[in-house]
Amino acid sequence: MSYAQVSRATRIPESTVRRRMERLQQQGVIEFALVADPARLGFDLRAVVGLTIDQRRLTEIGAALRDLSDVTFAAFVTGTFDIVIHIVVQSQEALVAFLTERLSVIPGVRSAETLMMPYIIKPATAWVLPDGASATSSASALVAEEIDERPPSAPRRGRARSNRAM
Repeated sequence: MSYAQVSRATRIPESTVRRRMERLQQQGVIEFALVADPARLGFDLRAVVGLTIDQRRLTEIGAALRDLSDVTFAAFVTGTFDIVIHIVVQSQEALVAFLTERLSVIPGVRSAETLMMPYIIKPATAWVLPDGASATSSASALVAEEIDERPPSAPRRGRARSNRAM
């Protein structure tokens, strides 16, 4: 959705929408990214891999996982596994190579359990702030910034601000 479309839908001037979005982005509340469909690029196999590790080596294992291009997500978790990763590879052969040649050689990885994902029901990129939920901290201040109540077509009163230095 473009800034102009948000402006029309909310009746907030486009410049205000743009400024607020830029501030949210600068504060790290939102980020923009292009997301490719791996299957359309020939990467047909997606899997979740649960890892059991030597927890004393969490930092170095995390660094090694960040360096693996097949890994699209990694998190330290509670429960049966210590780390869960999401991977995208081209084929079953590529999955075997990933597990045996790249993952199992990382010092401190004790075991791995692979769960294939033949169908994505809801992608991670589909998240939105739930209805009724409120943002916290400075994000809520930016989002809830006071809105100019006049319709966009109403004339403004007063002098325009000058950008010249005084």
